Amino acid sequence: MIAPAEERGLRIAVIGAGLSGLAAARMLADQRHRVSLFEKSRGCGGRAATRRATQPSGETLHFDHGAQYFTARDPRFQRCVQTWAERGLVAPWDGRIGAFDGDGFTPAGQETTRWVGEPGMSALGRALAEGLDVRLETRVRPPRWCRGRWQLSDEAGQELGRFERVVVSAPAPQSAELLMDAPRLAAQAACVDYTPCWTLMLGFAAPVPLAFDGVFVNQGPLRWIARDSSKPGRSVPAGNSPGDAVGGSSVGPAAEQAAGSTGRGDCWVLHAEPGWTRKHLNDAREEVEAAMLAAFAALVEMAGGALPAITWRQSHSWLYSLVETPLEEGCLWDPALGIGACGDWCNGARVEDAWLSGEALAGRILAAMASG
Repeated sequence: MIAPAEERGLRIAVIGAGLSGLAAARMLADQRHRVSLFEKSRGCGGRAATRRATQPSGETLHFDHGAQYFTARDPRFQRCVQTWAERGLVAPWDGRIGAFDGDGFTPAGQETTRWVGEPGMSALGRALAEGLDVRLETRVRPPRWCRGRWQLSDEAGQELGRFERVVVSAPAPQSAELLMDAPRLAAQAACVDYTPCWTLMLGFAAPVPLAFDGVFVNQGPLRWIARDSSKPGRSVPAGNSPGDAVGGSSVGPAAEQAAGSTGRGDCWVLHAEPGWTRKHLNDAREEVEAAMLAAFAALVEMAGGALPAITWRQSHSWLYSLVETPLEEGCLWDPALGIGACGDWCNGARVEDAWLSGEALAGRILAAMASG
């Protein structure tokens, strides 16, 4: 699109600042609509998220604890990614990828181009939200249809405004709740299932002796492991820390001394297998971390090495990690009510699917306006 389709801009609310919500918001704002983006967390990007941690040496490590990377297969999304690359928002990850089948390691997927945000996956969400009216840490109640408009309020009951169109961009179970005044759409969202995922982030005093930077694990409690410090722009030397590291657990004075002597650490992200996560979803965090760490140590031992001293550790549980049963609808839209939903759960299970779903819903809104 090269020009606005309409002279009069609508007031449009987008609930959720994941990549699908950002895609819809950007397209609608580019068409001069008055878009307000509401996000319950502290940042934009959803599962394209990054944690930062400071090593005892002062080095800053970046952990992509949600989406590890993304691919671009659809020509429309390829054009987006190329634009992001030219802006310095993303870069190819040339890490060595392998697979573990229980007996040994083999190379895997070398022909695939894997893209990552730079210097972290969350950088993409922050950049795409620039210039938009974004209200973070705002949890929205289900929108209510009132006198031809959608009334929004936060969980405290404070009014957020009345809108002519609403875009819901949240995991399917949450979208089903937000769509209660659009029962047909709510019923479709309620049919979608997710797998949960325990994630463990680890900082080490020295590089982990493993020949691969990412491994698909096909046995045991782990599903995926990745050396995030091998991704472009991830490791910041001591003295150049941006100063916004998040808290984690430091592991003893000996580990701190080792980290200070090497000057360069290593950071890894471990994702647990979905079935194992379901079984242990409510276990004590310390027990989960110990089991995942033991499985990782066993993998490194299989490769003939041992884990270096751990200098930083933190876990995170993703309740809505991977979509099991995507609708393959592209997006959901009710033209009579002027409300719709988008997300990877509408279109597939990849970052690409989330972005294309958001663009699809924005296109439905624009097309409905053009047809009167």
